[in-house]
Amino acid sequence: MNKQRVFVVLGMHRSGTSVIARGLQVLGVALGNNLMPPIADNNEKGFWEDIDISTFDNEILHALGSDWHYLAPIQPGDIEVLRKKSYFPRAIELLRRKIGDAPVFGFKDPRVTKLFPFWKEVFDQCELDVSYVLTIRHPLSVAKSLARRDGFDTEKSYLLWLGHVIVSLSGTVGEKCILVDYDHLMQSPDFELNRIAQKLDLEIDPAGLQNYKAAFLDEELRHTVYDLNDLLSDDACPPLVREIYSELLEVASDKKKIDELSLQKKVDIWAGEFERFKLFLLLADKLSTQIAAARQTVIRQDSRIANLNLQIAQIHSSTSWKITLPFREVRRWINNPFSQVKKYSKSLLKLVKLCILVRP
Repeated sequence: MNKQRVFVVLGMHRSGTSVIARGLQVLGVALGNNLMPPIADNNEKGFWEDIDISTFDNEILHALGSDWHYLAPIQPGDIEVLRKKSYFPRAIELLRRKIGDAPVFGFKDPRVTKLFPFWKEVFDQCELDVSYVLTIRHPLSVAKSLARRDGFDTEKSYLLWLGHVIVSLSGTVGEKCILVDYDHLMQSPDFELNRIAQKLDLEIDPAGLQNYKAAFLDEELRHTVYDLNDLLSDDACPPLVREIYSELLEVASDKKKIDELSLQKKVDIWAGEFERFKLFLLLADKLSTQIAAARQTVIRQDSRIANLNLQIAQIHSSTSWKITLPFREVRRWINNPFSQVKKYSKSLLKLVKLCILVRP
């Protein structure tokens, strides 16, 4: 019995995973019927992302006390937590329901990349014929996009890019996969979709390709275009990001093969180097959470102060406040007569001085 074929798009947020997922439709891959709708100023052409899978991934991350933008990678202990909380059977049921009778099914969610150790075990338990499309984009373009959308610091975005790319590479060693560069696809969609089709044994629908190029692809989807030298001149860019991106451009250009032993050895080195950052990444996530909580507290207090000031202004402008003014003056005299005498004495003295000055 032939296994059902599933194509999984892996990659960092803002790396063109939506464009590539939509491109898979041109190759006859079904993406399901519950896709996330477009959002203006975020993903105008659509996310091409299944809502149920995305919602499930968010639930998993929150169950682990994590989020899509946390820097620390998922650890083996996290997988055991998910196992104890029965997330595996839920994921298997969700995936089987999504695939249904489709002979070729595909999906993308950048959170799947972060949760890849979990999902890869799910794929194994489902006994699927899985192929992977690894997506990369210039790290500086990703950083600029995240700064514009989420206000992230460039340094954080570079580390997020590292984490997603490394887990994609290390998790797919020995698997059927292809690496696609987003900028290459935007420049040469015919060529890149043919690359994917040939590597993953798919067929291009000519009419679908024309529609993809005419109605979907838009140069405005690329707000920035950089080259490798831009990373060299950016002091915020870690050397490891430059090294990995430079190497992967060779793979995306078919100058090197993704299954070369020399590249796999480098992937192991990169993964080990990133693993050494773990404690610092965990600390950064904790501090980021604390800062976010403090900001929310400030926002709530500012809102409370603004509401109180508004209430005070409304009271001071009310008729009852004006009517009761004499009574408040009497209360001030009763509560602190000496202070009131002093106050009015000063006023009287000023009046006397004024009379003397204007006397004819």
